[in-house]
Amino acid sequence: MIPHNKPTLGIEEINTTSNIIKSGMIAQGEKVKELELQLANFIGKKYCSAVSSGTMALSLALQSIGVKENDEVIIPSYTCSALYHAVKFNHAIPIYADIEDETCNLSPESVKSKFTNKTKVIIFPHMFGQPGYIREIQKFGIPIIEDIAQSVGAKIDDNQTGFFGDISVMSFYATKMLGAGEGGAILTNSSKIHSNIQNLRTYDELEDLTPRYNAKMTDITAGIALVQLGKISGFLSKRKTIIDKISTNIRQKINIPVEKKSFSPNFYRFILSVDNVANFITSGLESGVQFRKPVFKPLHLYTREEILPATEKMWKEQVSVPLYPKLTDLEIEKIIEVCSNLN
Repeated sequence: MIPHNKPTLGIEEINTTSNIIKSGMIAQGEKVKELELQLANFIGKKYCSAVSSGTMALSLALQSIGVKENDEVIIPSYTCSALYHAVKFNHAIPIYADIEDETCNLSPESVKSKFTNKTKVIIFPHMFGQPGYIREIQKFGIPIIEDIAQSVGAKIDDNQTGFFGDISVMSFYATKMLGAGEGGAILTNSSKIHSNIQNLRTYDELEDLTPRYNAKMTDITAGIALVQLGKISGFLSKRKTIIDKISTNIRQKINIPVEKKSFSPNFYRFILSVDNVANFITSGLESGVQFRKPVFKPLHLYTREEILPATEKMWKEQVSVPLYPKLTDLEIEKIIEVCSNLN
């Protein structure tokens, strides 16, 4: 079976982990500091705080920017449920906006239509490694948390995704672009926000008992993430090569990636539009290839309190093709063969 995703780990990650264990410092230490410096430099932000997960990064980002009970946070429905959980952890209200159908990211028009006097912040994920129209949404003047969990290495013009948000968050989950098992990071140019996050992520040996978290990253995680960051150019190149090879040999409509003058995707996901998603996935499994829906279920469909046409259309039509640097030539040929035999 060709799995939908697989981490790209090698001897460098093994050696780094071994050396960290031998050093005796396996909790938060110098490797975490090194990762924070390198990430800030890579994304183009002044400050970076490494934390225990991408979901924790989102939750701390919301808290550090001042989100309180009953504030409204605009998010896409067509996304990972981590955004919903982070909003609810902060006792705020998630407001679902629709996507635009070119990049499958937040639609500026839909976002604008959701504004109320309770709107506190917008969370903008660049879904599937595809940059979206975040600069257009910046013009509305509402603080933005830019979620680059899937888009590390993607660019808008000459800037990395993550450069644009008031706060940017990322994830090091095993199947992300920089896979280190777990872990996350929060980046900002605001010294106040950075100080808030630093204060919240550690709970012990402080002069007051303000509620805080144990949200630290370990040096083991940071060491693996550093090795992965050093490989990102190779990851981007390999993913692009695989997409080019598959896309020229299949007949299905390609939704993502979208390459254009302003947008340079990182090729994190390869998304097709098909007539019958369930049949495509089932037939793929029977043939030895694991296709998946790129989003398990749009968030607004859990309650069905509204209609988001573009989101629902994409969810009904889209399927995600295996794409990661460890795919072999034989596996790529198998994916092409299976796709060619399906609708």
